[in-house]
Amino acid sequence: MEDKNIKVVLVEDEPFWQKNISKYIEKEANNIDVVDIVVCKEEMLETLKREPEIDVVLLDLNLTRANLDGIEIIEILSNQAIKTIALTSIVDEEVIINSFESGAINYINKSSIFDIISAIHEAVEGRNRIHSDASRALLSKIKKEKKIRLLTSSEQEIYSLQQKGYSKKKIAETLFKSVETVKKQIQSIKKKINA
Repeated sequence: MEDKNIKVVLVEDEPFWQKNISKYIEKEANNIDVVDIVVCKEEMLETLKREPEIDVVLLDLNLTRANLDGIEIIEILSNQAIKTIALTSIVDEEVIINSFESGAINYINKSSIFDIISAIHEAVEGRNRIHSDASRALLSKIKKEKKIRLLTSSEQEIYSLQQKGYSKKKIAETLFKSVETVKKQIQSIKKKINA
């Protein structure tokens, strides 16, 4: 890797974290520059225009203007091949999975602030070692996906609609089945997934 400094942008709306994260990076890493601190998607897009060579974005997922709007920012950055590390206080498995599916390369809880510098270096070097704050959620997802593959194609259709919030009646209507058939298949799905 060249001897140029790593350019980092921090997307964070809380002054406490803005100050502590940027100060920690400044103090502990002499080859990482926090080139900007922004609080929302619009400011992040402006920064991209001014700073075209950003190496890593540290991104809070829950910015005050919109709940979980950080996920949308991850998608935008991912489409521009910018490495994004979700840096948040949220520990919800679904949110962790959504972050990775949207293009995040890592997920670190703010309480793990001391791991940020190594995560930045790993991101720049292309060594995306998943942080322990996210690994349990990803392993859980893999196990669940494996169980879903055990379902018949008909059960998978029902399971997919159930995950979207469809009622048994709505599933039956959508798949042209009786409600009784859907109920039986849901029982079979539960047995297979919970086994």
